[in-house]
Amino acid sequence: MKKWFRFFGLSFFSHKISKESVKHGYSNIFLGFLLALVFLWSGFMGGDMLPFASHYKNAPDFSATAKAVFANSDPAKRIFAEIENGDLKVKKQGGEYTEGLLINTFESEEDKQNYSSNGFGVVVDSRPADTLAEIEAYCISNDGKNTIITYEEYLTLSEVARLNFEFKIRYTGKALELDDASVAEYRAYVDSLSDENKAATAELSKNLQEEKITKNEYNREIYKLYFTNYYPKIDSYESTSTVPLLRNYYYHEYISRGISNYLFIFDDYMAGSFETKRGVEIEFYGFYSGLEDGALIAEGASEDEALRQVDSFIKKSFNANGFLNAYAYLMNIISLMPFIALMLMVAALLTYSVMRLCGTESVSTLADMIKIIGSFVWFSGVVAGVFALIIGFFVNRSLITALALLVFFLTLVIRSVVFVILENKLNTEKTEQQMSADMEV
Repeated sequence: MKKWFRFFGLSFFSHKISKESVKHGYSNIFLGFLLALVFLWSGFMGGDMLPFASHYKNAPDFSATAKAVFANSDPAKRIFAEIENGDLKVKKQGGEYTEGLLINTFESEEDKQNYSSNGFGVVVDSRPADTLAEIEAYCISNDGKNTIITYEEYLTLSEVARLNFEFKIRYTGKALELDDASVAEYRAYVDSLSDENKAATAELSKNLQEEKITKNEYNREIYKLYFTNYYPKIDSYESTSTVPLLRNYYYHEYISRGISNYLFIFDDYMAGSFETKRGVEIEFYGFYSGLEDGALIAEGASEDEALRQVDSFIKKSFNANGFLNAYAYLMNIISLMPFIALMLMVAALLTYSVMRLCGTESVSTLADMIKIIGSFVWFSGVVAGVFALIIGFFVNRSLITALALLVFFLTLVIRSVVFVILENKLNTEKTEQQMSADMEV
């Protein structure tokens, strides 16, 4: 076992030991491959998570904006926050914790003056994530003229004419209010479609009478039946819902249009974007599910206390994202396994080919060369993992994976080149010694 540890641990650093790989099986390659994946995964995670505190510290406009919201020098403007069962509750001084829109610097000049630092956009909206959105439906022609008609006009067209239009929706930014009159109209429409739909609404009505569902749940389900029957699917707008949700208004209206420098505070998570003084662009999410219940930004706290609480809130929310990031990077590294294996094969094939071109045949088969190059894989993973951890402090997090994989491959190739050089040198010395022996004879 001691000899095996010596072989496995020192193959990367010793030419002589690395050649012993041909005497061992492919299980060592497999083990080295798994270790490389672990080191890469650790590097991806570390390079993503660990630098955030440094990035936040080096983004004065972003931190100043967050502090203007939660630690404003004017207590009357300050937003107070607490966690309750994983959800964020917010209020202004003297008010009650409520579900609603408190700040939107994109649409309110007053909010912009009070809470934005150097043009940062801020939204504080504590309404639940499943709040229904008010929308405007329309259709736009696909003939290049961009003719716009209402959805009602679209329905009057023939089947052939409809092919010339694409269905679109626009979020108004308002929550959809479902009153008794509108719900009655929605139900009447659904009932008119088929007996199956009529049975579905009757079942909902029965469940409401038996108090199996609330009035709000009844209204939502009737609206869903109406929307999914009246409008086409909205997969391009909503990935988790069959009806428009207010939360996605902010995505479609702002984020998807390429805005930068923002902070969105919702009831279950936050989203932010900023650029550090080093020029590193950061986009992040922070979740509250891992935060303890209680006040985050306490009413009555001094400005210094509030400032510390804001920093803690931002960092803890980001760190609570750790488990999700770990899973995401695990899935990412699994998807990259074929490419990492291909890097090994390419490095081995190139090494074998170059040695053959140089006339060095000490490694007799490509299979033996794969074993030798495979013994370099685990430490190449160490180098790439450490690189990923360090580079996370200096580049956008989206570049970490690509750059680390490049370093992994370069490390593997460089070590392979060193192997070729040393092996050619030994082969040359052996040839010269043989020639000298022949001349003496």
